[in-house]
Amino acid sequence: MSHDTPASPVDSRRPRRLSLIWAALFVPTTVFAGLLALTAENAGRCITYGESCGSTPGYPYAVSLAVAAVAFVTAQAASRPTVARTAFRVQFGAEAVFATLVMTTFG
Repeated sequence: MSHDTPASPVDSRRPRRLSLIWAALFVPTTVFAGLLALTAENAGRCITYGESCGSTPGYPYAVSLAVAAVAFVTAQAASRPTVARTAFRVQFGAEAVFATLVMTTFG
């Protein structure tokens, strides 16, 4: 026997709304992370002389952006609340990884 209960409309909308809010906050978060990275000790030397710059290749940035985008679309299109919640959590994690990568640019 299955113990699945029908999901209320509120349960279905909440992950979608949270996903949309975090997607809207992604650009300001990235700008803030970039400004925070510029306050690092090595930032001036990296910008001025090209020394002591971080060595993170570009693909982790691209992968985290792609994962966040796919998770966002999945969270918005999912008909089951559990799928939408999981997609939102993946989106949030991918956005956090991207912001961390931005903050460690000059590391």
